[in-house]
Amino acid sequence: MTKTLPFLFILLIACSPQQGEKQSFGTSSIQHATGFHIETRTDGRYLVVDKPWPNANVTKSYKLTKPFTRVVCTSTSHLPYFEMLGKSEAVVGFPNLKYISSETFVELGKIDKITDLGADGNMNLELLIGLQPDAVIAFDMGGESATLDKIAEAGIPVIYNADFLESTPLGRAEWIKFFGALLNEEKKADSIFNSIQSAYDRLTDMTADVRKRPTVLTGVVYGDTWFMPGGRNSAALFYEHAGADYLWADDSTSGWLELNYEAVFERAQQADFWIGTASFDSKKALAAGDHRYQDFAPFRADKVYNYTKKKGPNGGYDYFESAYARPDLVLADLIKILHPDLLPHYQTVYYEQLR
Repeated sequence: MTKTLPFLFILLIACSPQQGEKQSFGTSSIQHATGFHIETRTDGRYLVVDKPWPNANVTKSYKLTKPFTRVVCTSTSHLPYFEMLGKSEAVVGFPNLKYISSETFVELGKIDKITDLGADGNMNLELLIGLQPDAVIAFDMGGESATLDKIAEAGIPVIYNADFLESTPLGRAEWIKFFGALLNEEKKADSIFNSIQSAYDRLTDMTADVRKRPTVLTGVVYGDTWFMPGGRNSAALFYEHAGADYLWADDSTSGWLELNYEAVFERAQQADFWIGTASFDSKKALAAGDHRYQDFAPFRADKVYNYTKKKGPNGGYDYFESAYARPDLVLADLIKILHPDLLPHYQTVYYEQLR
């Protein structure tokens, strides 16, 4: 489906490169993200999303003509970037405010600075159009969305954010530069990302030579299927960088494996740690979900951890909102769990031991 996006803002540039050339962002190039870039053409600068949705065979280009001051977002994972860049009040609409964890955005909702647009996928278009947003920042899983088509037909730019397709933690976090371009905060975005990257790299260096790399199991059964990160999935890379031996690290895919319980039990029954148990926030709840979980060694040894420590005012887990923007904190949490002696005074942000 084709969307015509008539305006964004022009970034200041110090040179005049050739048309179509990929450009540096702020003071450094885009190093890890593979899903977008900024290029200069004869008629101005463009933000280019190279793969707007899974298996897309098109790119989306947005001319940068002015900074955004009124934006509708469609994913909670977009919100931390606005907050980090000091532009929280630029978000004027969101589908279903109850899913937001950030105290900042919850408070903005309470004082009617953000309009609740109803359920995602069936947003109230009349309310949305009435907000007169500069753009709607959306994500799409397949390139077909009647709601997004109607928004574009109403003359409101729809900008695709595909950060969820990145295969590395730093690659996803670098999408702060995507938001920096839209909000005229490219230098701040560059500085913030550099700090995150430096912290992440320092943590990775800590575990480079650890003698024992504990084995890790992750996930739970949904119906008859245990969804497991592939060996090149960003979750698997977190475990590798944290000094663990992820039990499916030999897999070459970046997506998700669909395994049966027996296959997981055969390989992981004696795992040292079980990290990530969906919405289960206690061992009792985990066992109630499936009594067979009690047969895994980490369950019996009290070495089960989940990302349920930090909850928002509405009860949602902040991990699914802010953690994608802060891979350095996620990595520090995992190192604290797996190699606590390396970070003796650190307190985890997202993960907690299940009791």
